[in-house]
Amino acid sequence: MVARATVRDLVGRPRLSGNAARTFRWHLVYALLDAAAGGILLNTPLIAIKAFQAANWHLPLRELYSGIGMFLALYLGARMASRPKMPFVFIPGVAAGTCSLAMAAACGHAFWFLTLLGVGAMFEIVTRPAITAVLRANYPVEHRGHTTGEIRRWSSLCFVFSSIVSALILHFAADYAKASGGQLATGGSELWHWLADHIVQTLIILAGCLSLTSSVCFRQIRVDETLDWPAQPSTPQISKSLQEVLAILIQDGRLRRYLVGCFLDGFFQMLYFPLIWAFLNHRLGFGYVGSNILMHSLPALAAFAFTGLLGKLFDRTNPWISWACIRFVWGLDAILLAATPLCMTLFPPALIVLPVIGRLLRGSVQGGWWILWWQIGVTYFAPPGADTSRYMGIMVFLNGVIRFSASAAGMALAALEVAPQTLLIIGGIGVILSGCYSLYQAAWERRHHRPETIPEFERQFTHRGPADGPETLFQRV
Repeated sequence: MVARATVRDLVGRPRLSGNAARTFRWHLVYALLDAAAGGILLNTPLIAIKAFQAANWHLPLRELYSGIGMFLALYLGARMASRPKMPFVFIPGVAAGTCSLAMAAACGHAFWFLTLLGVGAMFEIVTRPAITAVLRANYPVEHRGHTTGEIRRWSSLCFVFSSIVSALILHFAADYAKASGGQLATGGSELWHWLADHIVQTLIILAGCLSLTSSVCFRQIRVDETLDWPAQPSTPQISKSLQEVLAILIQDGRLRRYLVGCFLDGFFQMLYFPLIWAFLNHRLGFGYVGSNILMHSLPALAAFAFTGLLGKLFDRTNPWISWACIRFVWGLDAILLAATPLCMTLFPPALIVLPVIGRLLRGSVQGGWWILWWQIGVTYFAPPGADTSRYMGIMVFLNGVIRFSASAAGMALAALEVAPQTLLIIGGIGVILSGCYSLYQAAWERRHHRPETIPEFERQFTHRGPADGPETLFQRV
């Protein structure tokens, strides 16, 4: 249930003090810089196609390497559990920024350009369990959703602004170079010719510098970790780390049910998501501008408007119910897109109206989806302390499983010549059904008197010390 809250409570700034307020400032700067870098890198697949003649088999390289990072996170999430978390953010973050800088040297070679993009994404992925643990340690539970929601809200706006500006720069630089015939002129125009010839490298170097700076900013956060870290073996104990994760999956029934809902949600989303571009272009006739507005700009603006409010509501709402609302709205977007071809034959303005409504609906919850999946949702199940990174490692690993399984299923259905419109219907209904599953779980937990909210869940551990292993504070159901 949503607790009573005034309008000021829901739209005001997070009420933080001390180290939490300091964390918020550095976290916000980190997120904005990282979003600006990500907005530039969003254009790199198109750069590889247009400028470096990338082959079709080059394009999945980023997803391949990021998938490897998701599988590595399962081990690293357990390995970092009883260690300081900041090195597990800072070192991979610096490596990711270095990969971005190295991409500038690989310009002209599509394979290495996209490989470095993928390796950088892999390093970024493995930071996520540690980031979740740091934010949980530093933000008070009563304001954690609101805080992360506000930061995600502004970073989403920065991301879309960066992606659009960098795309416009690339577009006009290419036009200028084409109009000038690639010949350097004398006088003041020489600088513009040089920029047109080197604009890709310049933007990639800028993205790398922004990424590195964001890691340095996150490093300034002082982590409120109160554990006395035990002496750790000098060699990695992979089997022990994986045994700890397996013990969590065996003993924590609540988490298993949560993972089922997340798998259904993610699988059905990924089943149709890669085909939306083709559907908008081939079936609905949208060009570059229209497709980009529907895919990025409109959802980002809606996310900016609603994510802060959603984060605040998450602090007062049962996470199962929050997930149900998000999944209902997200699935409706796919249904509206699929219904557009039929509706526009009866009502021509539906060509614009339905996709815009669907994309705005999706955007209104996409920031909330992100912070529940990647930052605060797992804290409704993981005992405070060392288990946070273990549980988050499982969530990142699950995302990798979803990507590979949904991609394989999508390729198989495409080989059977299943139309994108049909996949939109199947995927949208599947996401809505995962929302129904979430409502069922919310009712089940209420009948069994489980904690209603994340703050209520964490309060039951206030009389105990931090969890120091998977065998200590599990909620065994």
